[in-house]
Amino acid sequence: MKTIQPEVLQNFITAIFQAAGAPEAHAQLVANSLVAANLAGHDSHGVIRTVQYLSAIQNDELDPTAVPIVASQVGVVTMLDAQRAFGQVAAQRAMQIAIEKAKEYAMASVGLFNCGHVGRLGEWVQMAADAQMIGMGFCNGGSPGGLVTPHGGAARRLGTNPLAAAIPRAEDAPVVVDFATSVVAEGKVRVARNSGKALPAGRILDANGAPSTDPNDLYAGGMLLPAAEHKGYCLALLMDYLGGILTGAGCASLPNFRRGNGVLFMVLSIEAFRPLDAFLSDAAALSDVMRATPPAAGYDEVLTPGDPEQRTAQQRRAHGIPLDDTTWSQLVEVATAHHVAAPA
Repeated sequence: MKTIQPEVLQNFITAIFQAAGAPEAHAQLVANSLVAANLAGHDSHGVIRTVQYLSAIQNDELDPTAVPIVASQVGVVTMLDAQRAFGQVAAQRAMQIAIEKAKEYAMASVGLFNCGHVGRLGEWVQMAADAQMIGMGFCNGGSPGGLVTPHGGAARRLGTNPLAAAIPRAEDAPVVVDFATSVVAEGKVRVARNSGKALPAGRILDANGAPSTDPNDLYAGGMLLPAAEHKGYCLALLMDYLGGILTGAGCASLPNFRRGNGVLFMVLSIEAFRPLDAFLSDAAALSDVMRATPPAAGYDEVLTPGDPEQRTAQQRRAHGIPLDDTTWSQLVEVATAHHVAAPA
C-alpha cells in the first residue's frame, strides 16, 4: 500500500492525461475530480479510473480535446451534447448551465448525452448545493450489455445507474446523497480485485448465475446484484428511463449503445419555494435530529449523508491518499508508456 499526498497525485494524473492528448485545463479538471473522489473515500471513482479513461481514448470512445455544445434549449430544459468529451468536463458544464438557468427561472434541467464516464455523481450535484440550491442527478450507462442483473434474473441487463442529490444546510457542509442502484458500485469490486480481497456475500453472481465472493468473477462474465432486491432494480430501471431514454443517450441493454453515461441533472432554487435562511435552518435542524439518534448495537453514532466523506477527506488531506500496490503499478505502467515520470 502506497500513501501519496493529494497534490502530488493530482499533478501526476494531470501529466498523464496531458501526455494522452488532453488540453491542460481538461487534464487538471479530470485529475482533480478523480483525486477528490479518493479524498472522499470513494476509491472506486478515484485514480483507479485513469487506466479506463486512457483505454477509452485509445479506442476512440473518448475525445480528450472535445468541448460539449448545447444541442437545444426549450424553456428551462437544455440538451448538452458532450461530443465524447471527458465525462467530468461535460458534467461540470451541464451543472453550470442548470445553476444559471435555475437562478433565472427557479428550476432547470439539463440532459447530458454522448458523454464519457462522469466520475462521482455527487461531486456535480454538490455544485448546486454550494450555490445554495438543490441539485439532483439521474445517471445511467456503463458498458454495452450492462453489468447488473434485474431482481430475480441471472444475466446482465443494467448499468450500475447511480442517483445523487445535494441539499445545503446552515453552518454545515451539504447533505450529499450518492449511491449506485446496484448493491455495490462496480468500481468497489475493482478496488477489491486490485487489493486481493474477497467480496462480502450478496454482491455478485458468477457467469453461471451462482453467488460468488471472488471479484474476478464479475470480469469473467458475472454480474452485480441490484441494491435492496426489487427496490434497487426499480431505481436502476428509472435511471435508464431518465438518464438514458429521456436524454437519448441510450441504455446498456438496447442496441447501438455506446460506452459512457447519460445524465439528467435538475436544479431547484430554494428561494422560489420559501425564504432561503428558513430552509437552511430547518435543513440543519433535521440533520441534528438524525445525528442525535441513539446508536444501535455495533454503531458509535448516527451520521447524515456526506458526513463520512467529509471526515475521510480531512484525514486524507492530512495524512495522504492510500493506494493499493496493483493500482499504483498500473498508474506507473501507463505513465511510463506516455513518457511521464512517476513521483518518488
